[in-house]
Amino acid sequence: MTVPASPADGEQHELPGDGPHDSSEGPAGHLPAQLTDELTDFVTHCVPLTGFAAFDLHATGTARLYLDTARRQVGEGRFAAFWAAWKRAVEEGHGPEVLTPTHREVARALIYLWYTGAWPRLAPAAHADLRRESANTEFVPAPSAYVEGLVWRTFHGHPAGAKPPGFGTWAVKPPELPDTARLRADLGLADVPYRTGLAAEVPPEDIPAHLLPGQRVSRDVPPSAVPTAAAPATPEAPATPEAAATPEGTVTPEVPVTPEEGTS
Repeated sequence: MTVPASPADGEQHELPGDGPHDSSEGPAGHLPAQLTDELTDFVTHCVPLTGFAAFDLHATGTARLYLDTARRQVGEGRFAAFWAAWKRAVEEGHGPEVLTPTHREVARALIYLWYTGAWPRLAPAAHADLRRESANTEFVPAPSAYVEGLVWRTFHGHPAGAKPPGFGTWAVKPPELPDTARLRADLGLADVPYRTGLAAEVPPEDIPAHLLPGQRVSRDVPPSAVPTAAAPATPEAPATPEAAATPEGTVTPEVPVTPEEGTS
């Protein structure tokens, strides 16, 4: 089956399901098995990073976009090394605290990507260690990423201008947040040891600053305490002979301005 040619390209297009299919693929229109397994593995090991169940991560429809974005920004080989280290940490019941500083920064970037839909600016040291040539700037990989950010689901809201919840729903009180035990049970992590780099579980407000994501300077030094930069010093202008010859306290007479011709 074909569709008519569009004025833009002037040629017909084959729809999925036309023609022979490679033996590595499944039924017409389905992804190869290795691609499906790859996305499943990516989503499964993003569950402990995001705190959302695999069903919710798959439901965003952005897993392939985020995986490709991370590989492109980190580098194929270096992302594979990070992913192997992260999977090993999860299997041993650890968290990002056992990763190298660069791998922790990549993990933070993935969390940021899932929640906000934007790839963040990496710490300069991590970006240099990854030896990336691309600009180290924050960007949104696709418009749908903003809409599918997990941050909206966290507080049962919706992105401005998209996914309206319906008339009158803002008058309905959101459900109560589940406790840690309920979250771990829903995520299938009830029997997994809880570690955050500390000896025991602590409330979020008691987590040391060096274990929180982001640059430490922005947390330890409030903006009001950052000293302002001093104005650059201007060199004194050398004294001219005319200025030296003029005694102090004398007033130089003003020269009257002659109006230009043709003006009144």
